[in-house]
Amino acid sequence: MPRPSSSDPDGLLRKLKSAAEAGKKGNYQGAVNLLRELISEADAPAEAWLLLGRSFHALKDYPRALAAFYDYLRQRPGAADALFFIGRSCLAAGMPHKAVSFLRKALEKKPGSTAMALLGIAYLKSKNSQAAVETLQIAVEAAPENKRIYRAYLNALLVRGLRLCGIEDYDLGFQMLNFVLSNAADAGMSDSTILRLELGRAARETGRLEEALEHFSAALNLAGDDNRIRWSRASVLMALGRASEARKEIEKIRSRDTGLPELPWNSELVDIYMIRSFLEAGEWRKAAASCRNWLKIRKGQPIIYAFYAEALRNMQDFKTAQKHLLRALEEAPNELELWYASILVSWEAMDYKSLKKALKKAQTLGGDESLLKRFDVLLKARTSKDIPPLITLLQDSIRKLGPEPEIMYSLGEAYLKIGLSEQALGWFRKTITLKSRHEKAWLGEIAALESIISEGALAKAEGPRLTRPPELRKLTALYKDYLEIWPDNSSIRRDQAMFLVKTAEYAKAAPELEKQLAFEPSNLSLRRVLAYSYRKTGRYREAALYLKALLKEKPKDLALLIEYSHCLDKAGAGKYAYTMLEKAREFFKPHVDLYLALGIMSFRHKDIEKAFDCFREAAALVPADPRPYEWMLALARKSKHPADLISYYEKEAKRRRNLKKTRH
Repeated sequence: MPRPSSSDPDGLLRKLKSAAEAGKKGNYQGAVNLLRELISEADAPAEAWLLLGRSFHALKDYPRALAAFYDYLRQRPGAADALFFIGRSCLAAGMPHKAVSFLRKALEKKPGSTAMALLGIAYLKSKNSQAAVETLQIAVEAAPENKRIYRAYLNALLVRGLRLCGIEDYDLGFQMLNFVLSNAADAGMSDSTILRLELGRAARETGRLEEALEHFSAALNLAGDDNRIRWSRASVLMALGRASEARKEIEKIRSRDTGLPELPWNSELVDIYMIRSFLEAGEWRKAAASCRNWLKIRKGQPIIYAFYAEALRNMQDFKTAQKHLLRALEEAPNELELWYASILVSWEAMDYKSLKKALKKAQTLGGDESLLKRFDVLLKARTSKDIPPLITLLQDSIRKLGPEPEIMYSLGEAYLKIGLSEQALGWFRKTITLKSRHEKAWLGEIAALESIISEGALAKAEGPRLTRPPELRKLTALYKDYLEIWPDNSSIRRDQAMFLVKTAEYAKAAPELEKQLAFEPSNLSLRRVLAYSYRKTGRYREAALYLKALLKEKPKDLALLIEYSHCLDKAGAGKYAYTMLEKAREFFKPHVDLYLALGIMSFRHKDIEKAFDCFREAAALVPADPRPYEWMLALARKSKHPADLISYYEKEAKRRRNLKKTRH
């Protein structure tokens, strides 16, 4: 890439200083504008990219901050400040795993309490609570007066304590949680229900029953009248031998739950109802922990194994769930409800062998015919490779069993496999109508619409939005609706952005591409498409910024150079753009596109003679190309040249266009 040397190096430094001053005053957008101009129009120092990244970060525009920091790192390989700021922006952008990598490298280059604290937070958000505690402890020791770091340390201890209790290391978990409770006020943290509940559980598991009762009581005060917490209190009271107090607690529960039966309450019954209350509230981990505790101190019962399996199924631990169901079935082999549970776990685990066995056994026990038929059909849908008979089976099942989301989804999937996208589309939509968060059906509908658009060549979207094919409008809306529910699907977000570019929705494509930039800040192809979207929406200075960075990577790409010069010209830097194109003639072999670009720019700046010279040189390079004569015709008309000369250019342009058509 030709680089016109700056005639005013002091001017560059003044502009860089002005941008830094703007940032110090909180005028981050002003700093961004100055730095864009500086970088796109001159050989800016590497620090310009660093300042640009910091300004974007302050504006919470983390994707573009990361892009700027990566460009700075490319110019200053291994720079500690680049690594630190990339790590900080990754953390802010919700990418803690990437943040860990960069912050660790930054600390290797330049230790510091701020970087150490951010690394600890990144570990915490990456669910590595042990590393978070260790790292934040070092940060606290390095900056003992910093309350923000101390608060982060206590949060890490809280999460680590919860994790330890989750893996049944209750003693150490209790110590950590108790430390958090004792020191929370010093860090400006308030008492919390979750902390008290977990302390109560950990205290009970380690035999500190009085402390457990104290923490459950505190949790009840914080949460209000919560039956789940009352069950936990009743359970501890029973374990302490305070049965009369436990029964009073149960009476308070009954006052809010009229369906609770009158029973001869004992410790086991209280724990069973406590576990049931957790399951009904969807508190799967608490239910699982309570079942685990039961099995440690009492003989297993089918109901406890079933409760445990249900909690584990909802935690996606299908293998262990199935193991506990098998234990329940060993003790109660003819209990139909247990076989129903086995059917559900086997289906979700995609264990079709176990599903087949469970269906057969449930049938011999007189199970619900429609339920068993439904799962039998779904089993065939997952295991059959002969699609046409499967479609007939699924259609017949829907007629007989009524609308059922999984069967309807399977029918849509089967149609899509054999290329019947229109039919698939309808069934995916019906599935979503019945079950709005059926993600596979949403993805199926997107795939079906993409297939329809591709097959029908409907992607010609140059006209106004309302005149476009309805499938295009549907897909645009579908991408948007899907990403509102599942915003973290980067693959669909990328597909949506490219679809918006293909359908000329550049204003909508740009922000989606910017979001993608956070995940791929050094992706050159992504930057090129983003620059193209900027250019199409008149954001020439922003386009020039990325195109210049691309030219550093591909200095011999003439098309890129011409696009860059066009953006500079449109952004008000026409003199710089023209000088660059002139210098390009020294670096590139004569090319028709280069002379056309020079001619067009001369025309735009009213240098008529220069424009004609460039168009003539372009015509001489490729005599059959109609473009030089088309531009000379436009120039002649604009300059009010004689009619015979205008006629000449018109005939020559037309002749070359016709020649081009016959060759194609």
